[in-house]
Order: sequence, then C-alpha cells, then structure tokens
Amino acid sequence: MIHRLLHCFGLFITGVVLGTGCHPDNPVATDTCRLSSVTDQLVETSGKLTDETSWSATYGTDGVNTITTRTASQTATFGIELSDNLPARAVSGQDVIAMSYGMSSLPVSATFARGGTVQSTFTMQYGAGGVLTRIVESRQVLPANSLTRQREYTFTYDAAGNLTAERDVFTLRDGLTLAQEATFTFDTRPSPYIRFAYRPLLTVVALATDMETVPGRFWHQLAPTALLSYNLNSDGSRATMRENSTFALTYDADNKLTTREQTALLYQSSVPTPISKKNRQTFGYSCE
Repeated sequence: MIHRLLHCFGLFITGVVLGTGCHPDNPVATDTCRLSSVTDQLVETSGKLTDETSWSATYGTDGVNTITTRTASQTATFGIELSDNLPARAVSGQDVIAMSYGMSSLPVSATFARGGTVQSTFTMQYGAGGVLTRIVESRQVLPANSLTRQREYTFTYDAAGNLTAERDVFTLRDGLTLAQEATFTFDTRPSPYIRFAYRPLLTVVALATDMETVPGRFWHQLAPTALLSYNLNSDGSRATMRENSTFALTYDADNKLTTREQTALLYQSSVPTPISKKNRQTFGYSCE
C-alpha cells in the first residue's frame, strides 16, 4: 500500500497527474484506504476536547456516495449524484449544489440553492496538475449574522506542487474589503486529502455550509507543519500578524496521517500578548 501511495504522490508533484490512473479527483483512482472523516476539536485549558467542526464521507463502487458536514449549529448530509463518473449534484433536503464542467473533469463553476432559491455561485480556476488556484463565492443570500457578500480564495504553489500560500479577500455588504494571507511549511509525508477524490466538490460543500474558512487545506499535497497568517494592507502588502501555528503530526505504519495537534498564537491589535489556542484534528480512513 505504501509503494502505491508513493507512486501516486510522485505523479502529483511532477505535474502529470491529469490523465493518469492516479488522478486525485478521479473516482476510480483510489488507494486501498481512502480518507473518510476529519474532526477538528478545540483543546481547552483543562485538556477537554470540545467538538468544533467535522466532515465525513461514505464510499460505494462508483466513488463517493455521501458527504456529511457538522458544525456547532448544523449537520447536513449530501447525497452525491454522478454523471459520466463525475459529481453532478450534491443534495441534502432542500439544499442542492450543482457542478458545471468545461472541457476537463474539473468543475469550473457551481451553484448552491436552497428550496429552489440560489444562495451562492462559485467559480473555480486550476493550474498545472489540476490543482485549484482560485475559487470565488458570490452570495445572493447572506447567511445569518454575516455581512460578507463575496469570498475570494487564491492559492500559490511551488514548483513541486505544494501549496505554499493562501490569500483570502472578503468583500462586505457595504463594499469594504478585508484581506489576509497564510503561508505554510511542510513535512515530507503526504497530506491526508490526497486520499480523497472530488476535492473540488468537497471545497464547495465546505464553503457552502460554512464548515470551512481556509479551504486551501484540502489542496495540500504534503502535510503542513507550520503556518503564519497576516492581515493585508489595501495594496496587498502584509500588515499585522494574525496567527503563528505549529503542528505536531502522528502517522500510522502506512504513512497515513492520523492526528494533527495544532498550537496557535493568535494576535489582536488591541491585545499586546497573543492568545494561545490548541486544536486537535483526527483523520479516519475507509480501507478495503
């Protein structure tokens, strides 16, 4: 199993993954173990774990059957409908996410509707090897307690295909924009997300359900060991630091990441001393 994973991973970083049997978003291209769950929990000062967010997936012979997202306020299970072996729709009750494709197997846009009313539209762009380089969400209906009408995420990769930076720009209802940027350093072993097919769909589902605010994590090829996050000035230059995080990674015997312990220092302009926070992410796999 390890040699097969490393083979696929090698194709990733050489940029020839498109059209090969190791295409990351091809439902046929699955290892004997596929990523099936991620739980992100806050570690309180007492050591107690408090559930924050999680998602899980079930698989069938044709690929991903369902994606379930959970936050403190909601749970949604989306059934995946395929067309030509690609996800065409994800449906959870009155919530419907429809994917649109161009000339490749990567979706270029998506629509999130609730009860027949469009809530958000998404546009996506990709780089070499099929990696996501930009996704923009334009909201027709603002979620409760939100003033953000557009969210734009852009991702920068190095020559080996590793996601080195994520830049997020949020446009508020009054036209004001807020921008931030995160940079990453990496371990030498793979991110668990390369074991999940349909990463564009997962990205849209996570954003549509407000389960994720830093979607670049789905596109890491190597597991991050640290991140630095900054507020940005109007000209795009870095202003104040927002976050300084390090990650302690635990792998099993097959090089699958099982636990990621995050230690974060959060900075606020009005508070001279950064706030310390700890999170724990756990990863589960469905193995054949």
